[in-house]
Amino acid sequence: MSTINQLTREIHAKIVYYGPGLSGKTSTLRSIHGSVRPETRGQLVSLATEGDRTLFFDFLPLTVEQVNGLTLRLQLYTVPGQIFYEATRQLVLNGADGVIFVADSQGAATDANQESLASLERNLEALGHDPATFPFAYQWNKRDLPGALPVASLRAALNPHGRPEFPSVASRGEGVMDPLKEVTRQLLAALRTRPPAPQRRPTSPGVITLPLSSEPTAPSPAAASPPKPAFAPRAATPPAPAFADPPAPRPAPPPAAMPARSPLTFTRLFTTGNAQLAEVERAICEGRATTAVRAAAQGISEVLGGLEVLERSDAARAALLGLDGRDYLKLLRLSRLPEGLATEADALFALHVLVGARLRADSI
Repeated sequence: MSTINQLTREIHAKIVYYGPGLSGKTSTLRSIHGSVRPETRGQLVSLATEGDRTLFFDFLPLTVEQVNGLTLRLQLYTVPGQIFYEATRQLVLNGADGVIFVADSQGAATDANQESLASLERNLEALGHDPATFPFAYQWNKRDLPGALPVASLRAALNPHGRPEFPSVASRGEGVMDPLKEVTRQLLAALRTRPPAPQRRPTSPGVITLPLSSEPTAPSPAAASPPKPAFAPRAATPPAPAFADPPAPRPAPPPAAMPARSPLTFTRLFTTGNAQLAEVERAICEGRATTAVRAAAQGISEVLGGLEVLERSDAARAALLGLDGRDYLKLLRLSRLPEGLATEADALFALHVLVGARLRADSI
């Protein structure tokens, strides 16, 4: 699902490249990454697995119009094609706004194409999407090979809904931008008719507004006294003297007690595992920026270590979780600064990354 980053005024939309192993997903993403202007793209993160790769990078397409005053940032992912990586494919597909199915045009890959497409449809349905209407395009890859099937045969076998389709030769960078432009067009149309709603638990602490809880106030003395009877007998009183002194003014009641305010903390977003997050916040309040940064980096490592995926490195898990690669690398760099060199801004940035990672991990 697309999300809004209020700090950068960007809409983050996720497009996943799906398909069988060695169909050309990696070549496609590498080609797109190489054709995008360096100042608008993030780092290409490659996660090597046995027999296949998972890649990720994000970029700002400069030719795309803004949506409600917000700039669109695309996050492109590939999934591992081997069948034993089904859990990883489900994790990568979670939160996607569009899919490009990269099919191997060779006749020998027919069964692998159909098996991968069936896997994609199952996972989309499990995530609550209709495969017939979800932003989608086919990329018929390897059109340059002698054993490539006719496009009509691929259409009959794999495209029952008549979705947009494009031929490509990813190894030469030919035709790889066309399906991306088409899926971007589809998701932009969806965003303009139904803009991304504010999330109750957004991925960025920059847009979180937490209510301050308050303790109940003690009842006032008047409220604590027993009620008077409705018809109490009136006591006889002597007549007042003609020139009596005016009665002394009653003392003003004490002001009502102000409700106690508890400190603002992100730990209220989570029910467990808040020790590291609390340490980061405490270090920031005490002016220990370097300690806060290192505690945040340790917290990120704990979050990534808790993911049930086959990839073992923290960098691989961070990419699968959807963390911005630049943010993750920056946090690692800050955590290696000598004592006393980190600033308060560095510590707040580290807190931002940690809270975002916790929110993303909890949504899985």
